[in-house]
This record gives sequence, C-alpha cells and structure tokens, in this order.
Amino acid sequence: MKNTKISVVTPCFNEGKNIRKNIKKIDDYLKQRFDHYEIIAVNDGSRDNTAEELLALQQELGIKVIDNKENQGKGGAVRDGMLAIGEESDVGMFVDSDLGIPIEELEKFVAEIQNGHDIVIASRFVPGLKIIQSVQFHRKLMEKAFRLIRMIITNNWNVKDTQCGFKVFRREAAMKIFPKLTVKRFAFDAEVIFVANKCGYKIKELPIHLQNPPSRSLRIFRDPMNMIWDLLRIRRNDWKGKYE
Repeated sequence: MKNTKISVVTPCFNEGKNIRKNIKKIDDYLKQRFDHYEIIAVNDGSRDNTAEELLALQQELGIKVIDNKENQGKGGAVRDGMLAIGEESDVGMFVDSDLGIPIEELEKFVAEIQNGHDIVIASRFVPGLKIIQSVQFHRKLMEKAFRLIRMIITNNWNVKDTQCGFKVFRREAAMKIFPKLTVKRFAFDAEVIFVANKCGYKIKELPIHLQNPPSRSLRIFRDPMNMIWDLLRIRRNDWKGKYE
C-alpha cells in the first residue's frame, strides 16, 4: 500500500472526549503503511470542545479541518470532506470518528480497490463478521427492518448493507458520486450506494470487526421515520433525473 495515495475523511459531532485519541490512532496507522496520506476532519456543528481539539490536531499533525458552525447531519459532513480530498489522491474513504469499525480494517479494503473494484464497503450481512461489542436487541431489529425497507424502496438488492460508516472509493468514483448527493442524515449511505449503482460502479462488501461504541444513540420513532422519508426522496430524485 506504500505507493497508494489516500485521503481519510472523518465526520465529527460532539466527539471532544475521544477525537484526539482516535485521530492519532488513524494517523499512526496511515504513517506506517502509506507514503502519502491526508486526514480530513469535518466538525459538524459540535456543541462541545470538538472544534478546539481539531484545531490543535491541525497544528500538531497537519490534518485538514473543515469547521461547519451549524450541524447539518453526518451525510452533509461526509460530503464536504469527500469533496475536499486532494487531487493527488488515488483513494478516498470515510470512517466514523468513534472508530466503531477499527482503522486497522483498511488494508484489506485498499487491496480490493487495487484488484479493480471502484467502491469497497464494510458490511454486517456478509460471512466473516466479528462482533466485538453487540448492540441492544431493539437496535439490531431496527437495522434489519431498515435494510429490507431500503432494498424495497430503492430497488437496490445487490448490496446487503449500506449503513456501515467505513467506505473506500477510487477517487474518480467519489468525485462523480458525492456532488450528486442530497440526503444529509442517516440514510445518506443508501443514497451513496444508489448513485453508485446508477453509475455502474463495481462494489465489493467486506466483513469487519464491529465494536459498536455505547455512545451511539438512536431515537426509536423519529429516526426510522426520517430514514424512510429520505429513502422516498431518493426515489423521487431518481424519477426527476437528478442522478443522471
């Protein structure tokens, strides 16, 4: 992987307690495996000290920081970061800032890009998944229900899991997909895959080690309804030709 130039985007919202440790972990990993890399951290209107921590890391490690003063949602933050990746990069990826999926998984994802895939994504629904810390039963049930609803509404059946926050892209694919995105919150991953399929990109799902940090929260009624609305918006956008 030494010859691959990579950009790593991480969206951050109220991660002040852990962001220094986690970005240093990302930096240490990349430093050992890539001759050319950059880290782009996007502060998504955090209300804690995330912005201050990121600016300190910018001075210390040379990371790029995008500081959005208002919260726009994870999808909006990821889009901003991915569109800011350097022109010299071969590969761009985004990873959740809590490292629920460890950065150490990256090596096998880059290998699949080098093998000819355009997009390689983490998946909980392919053989080989290892769960380090499980989620609550109701959340697991909601994840499975959303997966089925997503497949039906978007009519995308070739990808089993769109929602993991660990996706790697050939740069050319990222630059074609992300300018088209409109969904800014939880269902933005589904839009990424929908547009990727429209573009005919070759997608590979890989199993991962899943840690499921306990800090993650989900509003049981409001968030699923918002997700379904966003899926319907994706279909409406497609009918209107916005992804052409």
